[in-house]
Amino acid sequence: MDFLKNIGFAVAVAGSVAACGGSGTPPSMSRTEKIASAYCECTAQLAELNKKVATLAADTAAAKDMRVYFSQIQEEYQRAKDCSATIVGQFGKLKEEDFAGVEKALQGKCPDLTEQRDLLREMLGE
Repeated sequence: MDFLKNIGFAVAVAGSVAACGGSGTPPSMSRTEKIASAYCECTAQLAELNKKVATLAADTAAAKDMRVYFSQIQEEYQRAKDCSATIVGQFGKLKEEDFAGVEKALQGKCPDLTEQRDLLREMLGE
């Protein structure tokens, strides 16, 4: 009986591989998807710190802890900006018509950043 379970699992895995292009490698990403993916990586920690601060801001008892987070946000912002500079170096600055596509790709990769349009434009735009 275990043998039949293993065969079923192997068939399911083979079907998944075939759906992803057949060779076991994911289909190549578009320029927009590459930019969105790299931007997610560059700004993930900054987005997480921003969420923590937003939560603390709602809690007046924890407001004194916010000073610590503000210095961390400043450091992380600079790191994200430096990281984003490598994206600009590789793909060029985004033009206004590029933002809609990148924002759409961000929805699937890191939805928390889709609302941060100003940050996206500041980090990757002209």
